[in-house]
Amino acid sequence: MDFILPVLYCALVLALKIPLAILDHCTSFFFFKKGHTPPSLYQRVTVSIFKTFQLYLPLWLIRELHKSCGTMRVISHEQKEHWVKKLDANNEQDGWEGYLIANDVNHSEIGKDVDMIILYAHGGGYICGDALLFLATFIDWIRAWELSYGARTQILSLEYQLAPEHPFPAARENMLACYHWLINEKKISPSKIAFAGDSAGGNLAIISAIRLVNQLHVEPPVAVLLISPCVNGITNAESYISNDPYDCINITWFHRCLDLYLGDSNFHPSNPMISPVFENQLSGLPKVWACVGGYEVFLDDVKLFIEKLLSNNVEAELTIEDANIHDYAVVKLLSRNGAYDNNIKHIGKFLYDKKK
Repeated sequence: MDFILPVLYCALVLALKIPLAILDHCTSFFFFKKGHTPPSLYQRVTVSIFKTFQLYLPLWLIRELHKSCGTMRVISHEQKEHWVKKLDANNEQDGWEGYLIANDVNHSEIGKDVDMIILYAHGGGYICGDALLFLATFIDWIRAWELSYGARTQILSLEYQLAPEHPFPAARENMLACYHWLINEKKISPSKIAFAGDSAGGNLAIISAIRLVNQLHVEPPVAVLLISPCVNGITNAESYISNDPYDCINITWFHRCLDLYLGDSNFHPSNPMISPVFENQLSGLPKVWACVGGYEVFLDDVKLFIEKLLSNNVEAELTIEDANIHDYAVVKLLSRNGAYDNNIKHIGKFLYDKKK
């Protein structure tokens, strides 16, 4: 019953916000610069809902919504049986769990007869989210790349430990433990493994790769895929101001997530282990592909990070999809102008096209 008051309050707030979003949409065509695409009405309403939930719902309820809603694309029980298998890695001491996503998964062995295993960390501000949140997207990826390149792809979606119960560096250590399990116990070559993640999960993917190269001196995976990644805990970039009205990340909520993630570590958000945009030792990293929407608050920081990778002789590519908001590349319903499908093609080319 402790959810009733927050839900009622959200309903009251949205009763005010949604009409304002509609009004903004109707008047936006008069105020946007020529050549700039204003946010759609769907984007404006979705952003209002997301930001309201972030601010006013308790964490436990936000977590439940992530589990129950996912990408809002229905996956039947039969599809899950065909595509998803819970991993039994005997890894209780490492704290991580995971799911193997593969075509005809019950007749698949992890790493066997595959071209690439993507070790994926979901987003959710380090405090919520779910390893199967983007199952429909993972299925789209596997099917598309098999059709275009004949590639056999498996995805290991990581159920890492969440803050505040498990603050930094628990999630990063979960990802590294999973990677060590793949290469040491399953004997899979790093040349067949890619790190990937969206939002906070993108942060975990890149800081894990940096730690492998700079501190652990372990061969890193062959590639890192960053989808709307959080690469900076300092929210002073211009895009935090210009895109705040349009993106679905509330900056107050972002700081709250980061505080819970840092816990009692005494790390400042600008620490490179939290904000890789401030990391100076980037040479030796594997190739990096990143995407970000033109309406994302993370836009400027992602652009800066890719520039820094290139200046350190790291192969890096950046795709910016105009008029798109956070996580558009993994949530098809948030995508505009074919951006979701475009990025499936971009990732496939980055991973599998030897002629590019």
